[in-house]
Amino acid sequence: MARPSRQPHTPVTARVAAACCRVLTAVHDATCVGLRRLGDDLTRLLRPFPWSCRLGVLGAIFAGVGINLGVFGHRWLIQAAELGPEHLKLLADSASPAECRRLLLLIGIVGVMSLAAALLAFIRVRLVLAWLKVTGAAIAVVWMWFLALAVRIPGELFHADRMVFDESSRNDLWLHAVAAWLPGAGLILLFLLCLVLQDVHDFYGSRHRGPLLGDRMVADLRTHGGDPRFRTSWYWAGFLHVFLIFLLPFMLRGCMEDPYGIPKGSGEQIVQVVKIKKIKKKKEDKMVLNMNSAILFYRPELDDRILEEVQEETLDTYVATSLKDKLGKGGKGKGGWPNGMGNAQVRFIRLEYGGGDWDQQMGKGADYNFLIEFSRLTGFKIADSTEHIPIHKLRRFPKDRGPPFVFITGSGRISVNAADAKTLRWYCTKEGGMIFADNGGGSFNSSFRSLMRRVFPELEWVDIASDDPLYRKPYLFPRGAPPLWHHSGTRAVGLKHNGRWVVFYHQGDLNDAWQTGHSGVSKHVASQAYKMGVNVVNYAFNQYYSLHYEQ
Repeated sequence: MARPSRQPHTPVTARVAAACCRVLTAVHDATCVGLRRLGDDLTRLLRPFPWSCRLGVLGAIFAGVGINLGVFGHRWLIQAAELGPEHLKLLADSASPAECRRLLLLIGIVGVMSLAAALLAFIRVRLVLAWLKVTGAAIAVVWMWFLALAVRIPGELFHADRMVFDESSRNDLWLHAVAAWLPGAGLILLFLLCLVLQDVHDFYGSRHRGPLLGDRMVADLRTHGGDPRFRTSWYWAGFLHVFLIFLLPFMLRGCMEDPYGIPKGSGEQIVQVVKIKKIKKKKEDKMVLNMNSAILFYRPELDDRILEEVQEETLDTYVATSLKDKLGKGGKGKGGWPNGMGNAQVRFIRLEYGGGDWDQQMGKGADYNFLIEFSRLTGFKIADSTEHIPIHKLRRFPKDRGPPFVFITGSGRISVNAADAKTLRWYCTKEGGMIFADNGGGSFNSSFRSLMRRVFPELEWVDIASDDPLYRKPYLFPRGAPPLWHHSGTRAVGLKHNGRWVVFYHQGDLNDAWQTGHSGVSKHVASQAYKMGVNVVNYAFNQYYSLHYEQ
């Protein structure tokens, strides 16, 4: 008796591919049905409204955008692109700033034209239709010009100075610019399509024989032409390209931050060698009043007097020498962090907040000066540029790979919502990070202390003792942190949680001494400000390392 022949075995990959095809086919069919129903619903919704209302609404939208860009566009675009003074300085020698101003002026003019079009749209005469077409063409031209500038300016910044504006910043700005441009381009195409429909021409009394370009395009979109399968495949291919290149990166942007490289070398921490030196104070000049002398109306300059006080009060009673070895932690031997970091780099991350100047002296103005000095003093690898992130993005770093410290400064009000306050508490208490705060003057002190009361209601500010580890490794500060301008006090204070400083608050504007020129103080005082920053970063790294890698 003959045995029945066996069916050939189907490979697993083929079955999986077939299942994926079935799923994609179902998604395709459901999407087509959904889009068809959406189009029918929109048609039924808009049918009661005459063409004057539809075109008037679109004209009003273009008018609002155009007039606002014409009046506030320059400032708004700089803020939206997050361009600082150092970026504007790089663009000063190019023609882009002047061209941008001309474009914004033209956009404002087109906005006024759009406002007139929105009002005239209710007058059913052929002349209004001509004005609508001219306005639509002008809107399309300026919007394409806007895209050209939005693509060109990031490239110019990148080629001008890659340290100030790196490749990732350029690509990020490109992505934001195109993502913001696309919705406007869609509305403009819709407006232009409406203007070449037979119904619109009939509405405004313009007579044409046969279907117009817009009618042919709509019919072609509905029927998909002579080869519907090819046409729908082309639609899907175009949509997927736009989605993968522009929409998906924009949607995923910020979902995960780049992990912070934590050094994992071995070696004992190195303490700075110092020599004690007594500082001789100058004798104060005594003035004797001579009743017969002429009166001299002289008043010393206030700024000079303040600088003299800063210099005098910040002098330490020691002479610092260089470190014998590099920093490190985790075993015996010399400091090993730089050799154990691999490709990791020390990054300087500043926190953004609302209401004040969170970007005070940001970037090369001060932050990157500190990073460069940090590398020179310690041997660490450093990032190519400094960074700044909103508070809520602290949660988006991978587990155990967050920043050991974040920097916050300014001279104005700090506005932080409840969710961001909870994020700061989580970052400090659970993730093991530390807030490195620096008083830049103004109302920063009261605002920052108020914020910390919301974040840590159970903690009290503590004067950081002069013998605290913060002041002993790697550089020794026998009298505590250098007071500098001491806007709100001569001593650094902090908040401690479970035996660890979670907030270090310097009240004398370290950031001001870091900036180029050091705000007029001597190199000796600036050196102390740099070294104080090194101690804080070293403490933050040690604590983060101990919490995540020594358990």
